Amino acid sequence: MYPVFLRLDGRRVLVVGAGPVAARRVEGLLAAGARVTVVAPDAVAELRDRVEVSWQQRGFDPGDLVGVWLVQACAPTHVNAEVVRAAETAGVWCVDAAAAGASPAVATAGVP
Repeated sequence: MYPVFLRLDGRRVLVVGAGPVAARRVEGLLAAGARVTVVAPDAVAELRDRVEVSWQQRGFDPGDLVGVWLVQACAPTHVNAEVVRAAETAGVWCVDAAAAGASPAVATAGVP
């Protein structure tokens, strides 16, 4: 692993999934100044009610990665695997929240 910090101010970030883990990640991304889009069929209240987050109420599509700089896969394992594959193909940074040991990128424990 090679440690790196990302400046996200004004950058488009996609979060796939909208459960408690995604909600925590979104908090950190917004604090870093990212422009966040969430894609998920359903969302926890703290994400549904965030006016600064664009929530697309549907499943992930590889086209969602167009123009995205970073993606956080916070969905069920099979969806995260699809996101990781699509991100690799698109050349987009990707964090798989469910598989830190195999994820192409990792968010440290100190970062939501």
